[in-house]
Amino acid sequence: MTDKNNSNKKQDNNDRNSYVGFGVAFGLLGGAVFSSIVGIFFEFPLIWAFGPGLGMLIGIVIGSIMDLNKNKE
Repeated sequence: MTDKNNSNKKQDNNDRNSYVGFGVAFGLLGGAVFSSIVGIFFEFPLIWAFGPGLGMLIGIVIGSIMDLNKNKE
């Protein structure tokens, strides 16, 4: 195979194995758990809306950083 074909296969594998999806899923889960724990102790109703959203945002950022580091190799 030529180098172009090898680089295309490597790019296809990198596109399929992205950490952003994992970041969104675990961020949503972690944000929901965080808002549940904080919601039990404090009477702040907006924590139920901001907790999962903030968790997803953090998960997207972490997943993007992990993808960036993976693509450097």
